[in-house]
Amino acid sequence: MSRESILVGVRAQHSESAPLPAIPEFGRGARDGLMARFREVLEQVGGMWAECGPDRSLAEIIHTHYPDAERIVSCVDEPPASTLSLAVDASPADLIRVELAILSGRLGVAENAAVWIDGEQLPHRALPFVAEHCVLRLGADSLVADMHAAYAALAGRKWDYGVFVSGPSKTADIEQSLVIGAQGPRTLLVVFDGQA
Repeated sequence: MSRESILVGVRAQHSESAPLPAIPEFGRGARDGLMARFREVLEQVGGMWAECGPDRSLAEIIHTHYPDAERIVSCVDEPPASTLSLAVDASPADLIRVELAILSGRLGVAENAAVWIDGEQLPHRALPFVAEHCVLRLGADSLVADMHAAYAALAGRKWDYGVFVSGPSKTADIEQSLVIGAQGPRTLLVVFDGQA
């Protein structure tokens, strides 16, 4: 049997589409409970968190955590501003110089401290992974309890790209030695807007 005849046979098969099963709601939890859980899990996976407010700006928080950062790509509308320009057609290799990426998250998941970043908020798909350090700005009111609630909140929206990010990159695959920043940023800081 030739490859072409196999492909013709596969294409000829038509099966009925079945609806996805209904996923029960597993409980949302109180807003305070979600925030406490998100922070707890974020710290467990090696991430950090801070709160923005009238007495503490994003720029102050960044300066506290990353006082020596010079090569910055910022995708938020407030200081600190980008010090590197990022071309639309930049290759991942061009991003190797990014020391600090400041990005906006659309929602956070309390059960695993994951933050959803989509293509609308991301100038380059590789940015959260090639930057040495990553800061994710997140609204305090954008937390959901679990991944079921996250997918429900994201349902029906169309993005060309999106990714959940949780904690700094780490691996202990080789000789059981923990390596931070092996496949992504060495640190991850989630900065909450509003009353957290």
